This record gives sequence, structure tokens and C-alpha cells, in this order.
Amino acid sequence: MRKTFEIPLDIPDVTIQTVETDRHGDFVITVKSTVEGTSCHTCGKKVTKVYGYDREITLRHLPILGRKTYIRLRPVRYQCPYCDEHPTTTQQLSWYTSKSPYTKVYEAHILLKLVNSTVQDVCIKEDMGYEAVMGILDRHIQGEVDWKQFARLDIVGLDEISLKKGHRDFVTIATGRFTTRHFFCTKW
Repeated sequence: MRKTFEIPLDIPDVTIQTVETDRHGDFVITVKSTVEGTSCHTCGKKVTKVYGYDREITLRHLPILGRKTYIRLRPVRYQCPYCDEHPTTTQQLSWYTSKSPYTKVYEAHILLKLVNSTVQDVCIKEDMGYEAVMGILDRHIQGEVDWKQFARLDIVGLDEISLKKGHRDFVTIATGRFTTRHFFCTKW
């Protein structure tokens, strides 16, 4: 007899359709949006006329019980009745970014893994490619600092990470305490 238990997925605005394991033993969780409508990408008005579904996307999520976990979703497309050409817009939910193959919480997990580790170390530990980790870094860390935007800097932290093993290809990370957190990154 197989024993099971439930754990929260902690992804808003979806219902779970199926939970499967693939041939590698990884979890694949198929979800469906519970949000009705989206904003038209042309006029910005809320649209609710369903036009169909976009292609299925699969996003890597936080591991469960040491196994890779993927969230599978088929985003809803909506047609705008207000614009002349009646364009369609694909709904995007708050927990992922359209250009990323990862959930936002998984990207935050990878950034945390980079603390006291090299990019190569994280690649090995997470079974990811180097470019995938660098893509996450690029999406979350500014490449340059506009120092004019800061009238005062009380506390500043500096750290560096090595992008490769050995003593080359470093990135410096400057952090400061503000009302919102800022992260800056510059290569040297």
C-alpha cells in the first residue's frame, strides 16, 4: 500500500489538475488558472472574452522531497472587444515571468544558493546549465549603478562571487539598506 500526504503548493490563482512523475522520477504538476480575464496589451482595459489557449509551458519550481518539480500550465488567451483589430492577449500570472523557464520563487532559490558558492557549484547542485544560472542573475541584478539616485548611503555591503572556479571572472555585489532592497552588480 502506497502512503501519501499533502503539501501546499503555495502558488496563487491556480487549481491543481494532475500530479505525475516523469520517467526521471521528477514531479510534474499540471495547473489551471482560476483568474478570469487579463488586461489587453494594446488598450490596457480588462478583457474577459476567452479566445482559446496559448501553447503549454513547463516551469521549473522548488524541489519536493529532493526531486525536481515542474509546473505545467496552458495560459488562457483573451480577445479585446474594445480595440479595432480585436487583438488577443495571453494571461500571465503573478508567480512567473513570461521570458523565464522558472517560477519566481525558484529563481529566488537559485539566487540564495549563489551565496558562498560559485555559479558552477550551483549548476552542479541544481543540475542546471551555466547559461541558465547566468540568465537568472541577469534578470535580478542590475548591471550598473546610478549613484545619483541615492542622496545618502548609511549602510553598504560589498561581496564578490566567482563565476568560474579559480581566481578569475568575478562579480561584485553591492547591497544597501533602503525602504526597498536594491542589488547592484558589476563585473571586474
